[in-house]
Amino acid sequence: MADRRIDFNELRKRVRRRGLLRALAEGPPRPPAPEPGPPPAPSSEPEFEWRVDDDPAPLVEPDAQETIEFKVDPQVTERLRGCRISCAAVITAVADLPALEVNGKVIEVALIRITVRRPEGDAESCIRQHVPPEIRGVVGPGAGVMVLAHDHERSVAAIDWTATGEWIGAKLTFPTAHEQYDWPPREEWPEPGAIEIHDGNGHREELDERRGEWNLASAGLVSLTPLRSRVDQRDEWQIALQLGNGSTVEIVDRVPLLVLARLRPGNESRVGTPIDVLVSSDGEVAVDWEATLRQPELRSTPIS
Repeated sequence: MADRRIDFNELRKRVRRRGLLRALAEGPPRPPAPEPGPPPAPSSEPEFEWRVDDDPAPLVEPDAQETIEFKVDPQVTERLRGCRISCAAVITAVADLPALEVNGKVIEVALIRITVRRPEGDAESCIRQHVPPEIRGVVGPGAGVMVLAHDHERSVAAIDWTATGEWIGAKLTFPTAHEQYDWPPREEWPEPGAIEIHDGNGHREELDERRGEWNLASAGLVSLTPLRSRVDQRDEWQIALQLGNGSTVEIVDRVPLLVLARLRPGNESRVGTPIDVLVSSDGEVAVDWEATLRQPELRSTPIS
């Protein structure tokens, strides 16, 4: 098959005219034939195609043998096909999730709760989807985005990052792989106004136990240093903190991406940022990332 180049100017026009999902589905227009001829052979490409941009790589790639063989739920594809109504939405809550490590690749995702401004009236939705790294540090309650709402399922919508980027005048990068998408039941949605950290493999239970038994304290960020290790779908970092008594401690912890985007927006850490920590009776220190995200200086700024 000959290499087919993408005309990004034409793609941009189609996004404005039809929305991201339909623009990707319809493909680039065929050039006019130089002279009349027989009708072209039927295309071997599928009617609906997703083209995938490269997702920013994690610090450590997972072992392909340890990733899950993942088959996309046909309902996800059908729902995405039905997302054709372009409209604005407001993010009401966000939850950082461990990355999806499927089919030998990593997809960073979050739960994003939104109020969609549908033509017939507002509707609530919550989608699991990738958040572009360029705006990850400001995506939170109150931020505005463009979405593609489902034709008739009011609780289903997907964030249109291309249209959102055009709206705010920024170039956003993101994957479009089906595996990232899901619409969880309402009991799994983050609470309105919150930036939550969802976790598994006993990490949440361990945090809840420490919250009940250890003492809450505040520390100042000294440095964040990446490590070449990855545990339970999150990268590990070496974190230096200055405690209230002036002493400095160093710990190794998995840092959620929504936190990392706020504490280290570039290559420099925001030294001095207050960090909520839990301290045991033996002096052991652990970070409470979810509590840290409640700090006023770490709350999101609306995109719009």
